[in-house]
Order: sequence, then C-alpha cells, then structure tokens
Amino acid sequence: MDVFLAGSDSLKLTRIARRDSELALIPAGDAHKHAHSSPVDLTALRIALPQEMSTFSPTEPLGLTFFSRGTRCTARCISSRALLTNLPTNAFFEVVHADGSPWLYAGDPGLRLFVESPGLNLVRMEQLLKTLVQRGSLTPNAAFFKLLTFPMEACGSYVRDPVDPAHGPCAFELPPIAKPEEITALLSNMAGIKGLKRARLAASYAQSGAGSPEETLLSFAFKLPADLGGIETPPFLENEPIEWPEEARDLVEHKQMRPDFNWPGYLTASEYNGKEHVSEKNFEEDQRRIRDYQSCNISVFPASYKNVRTVHALNGYLARVAHSLARTAGPEFEARVRATILDEGSTHMRNVLLSQMLPAVPSEKPG
Repeated sequence: MDVFLAGSDSLKLTRIARRDSELALIPAGDAHKHAHSSPVDLTALRIALPQEMSTFSPTEPLGLTFFSRGTRCTARCISSRALLTNLPTNAFFEVVHADGSPWLYAGDPGLRLFVESPGLNLVRMEQLLKTLVQRGSLTPNAAFFKLLTFPMEACGSYVRDPVDPAHGPCAFELPPIAKPEEITALLSNMAGIKGLKRARLAASYAQSGAGSPEETLLSFAFKLPADLGGIETPPFLENEPIEWPEEARDLVEHKQMRPDFNWPGYLTASEYNGKEHVSEKNFEEDQRRIRDYQSCNISVFPASYKNVRTVHALNGYLARVAHSLARTAGPEFEARVRATILDEGSTHMRNVLLSQMLPAVPSEKPG
C-alpha cells in the first residue's frame, strides 16, 4: 500500500520526520509513477502515522494524493486529490524508519509512506494560500510573504513545530532536506499545475543556510527589492564558515566561525542571537566572537528579537548594516537604502513581511 500525503498534512509529516531521529526522508525517484493502487487500509494508516496525525476524521480529514480519479479513496475521513500531470523524478520523498525496519502492515506489498518534496509542496501551499486570499483571510502580499518561508525552512537548519507552526517551538541544527537549485529545477520541469508560476517566483528568492525563523525574516529584509520591503544588499552567505586572514590568525580565539550573514568582500557580518544569549556564559562567548571579528576588521552587527519585532526597530538595524556595507558598496548604495527605508510603500511592505515572518515567540536557537 503506497500512501502519498498532500498539502499541509504532507508538510506536517515532513516536519515530524525531520525532527525525529528514528525517521528519515529519502528522495523517492519515480515511485509516484509505479504506485500500488490498492485500497487505503485506514486502520493500518492510523497505526503507521505519528500520533499527531492519527486522529483524522470527517471533520478533519487527512489529505492524500492519488494519480488517477478511479483510485481515489472515498472515505469521508480522507481528502482525496487527483494529481494527473506528469511529475518529474523526486517529486516526492519517502518517509522510512532510520534503522530500515518496515511499517507494521499485514498486506502485500508492504506499506510505504510518501510526502511531497519541498518543490511540489511549495506549489500545494500556494494553492492553499490562494484559497485564503479568495476568502479574504489574507492579502495577496501577505500570502506571498508566507509562501517565501517554506523553501527557506526546507533549505535551512531549523524546523517549525508540526502541530503549531506559528507558536510552537522550533527544532534547530538539523540537516536541510533540499537546496534552492533543486527546488528550482523541479519546478522548471513541472507543468499543468495551478500555482506553479507563483511557486517558481518564491523559489527564486530561496537561499540555503537559514538557522531560525528570525534569520529567514532578516534574509528577506536584506535581499528583497524595495517594492517588496527589502533593501536589496549585495549577495551574502548564510551560516557559511569564513576563513580568517593570515595576519590575524594568532589574534583570534576561534579557529573558525559561521556568521548568520556574511558579505564576502564587504567586511560586514550580521548575527541573530536567540533568547539563550542572555546568560552570562553566552554573553561572554558573544564578546569573544565580536573581538575576533574586530581583529579581522569585520564589522559585526548582533541582532535580537527586539531588533526585528517592529518596523521601526528593523529599519534602524537595516540602516546600520547598510552603513557598514557602504564602505565598499559606495555612498550611492547607502543613499538608496535610506530612501527605501523612508519610502512609505516600502515601509508598508516591510510591515506586511513582519506580519507573516516574525514568530510570535522568540526562537531559542542555540549559540
């Protein structure tokens, strides 16, 4: 029995699997083209799924994908979706036990669970968000900013809470499940699905390395164009190791560091500090990091939740980073950024960005 989860339920199981060391996600190749079309054994499915997902019912049906109209499940507790387009390889991931053990299932062949890959899920989430826009629950801009967060999480090292993504705690320092170029390539090989155009646009802004929801917010504030609320800085790296200059290696206290944001060639870095940085131990570590950056002539700008929680605070932080970048980017760059920060339309878009990307509870990303 091959079971392909869809939409928000697919995303939920993906997040559960990323956070659970006993589960793994592996690219499924062309499994969707050879799926076994046996009827869905609901009892076996409830046993196999994590507890958070096993209570599906007619009032809260489980979303599943089928690849022909005739094979769709008619049970009221299942929301069946027929996906009839020709999908590329690795459009799905298989959820497996990390030790290789099979799912408990008496049928033949055995039970296999699949979730949408980040590229396909991005299309599904665009479809769901468009429905919310049509109902008046979200503005088009708010929906797009929310859409932008999904590939950043998949390509990053944090995972939102599967049950309560908005308020629940994130898990950190986990391996990513995709690269931006993989998502872009998958979407470029897809056709005939609603939401594809918007998903491709969102994927074009994705970047590897985000370590928390706040870092995702800052990433977009740095790189988006002014009409989308960003200040459009030069390209930067996220959480990539930097090499110390030879002349400073006997001065630094760390062999290597990974700033949350680094602008190579601009001697500027940005770091988002989570809640645990308020402890004395982590305060001292932050001071050592700042000294190392200073020894290498790198200006580092620490940020905390208070620096990103309002548009006024965020504007001030962006202006300080831009001022440092302008030492290399030139005064025209800083003048443009200052004009962007003062622009009413751009400020409005940053407010919308904050409304969709700022976590309700500050992240506690480890130092």
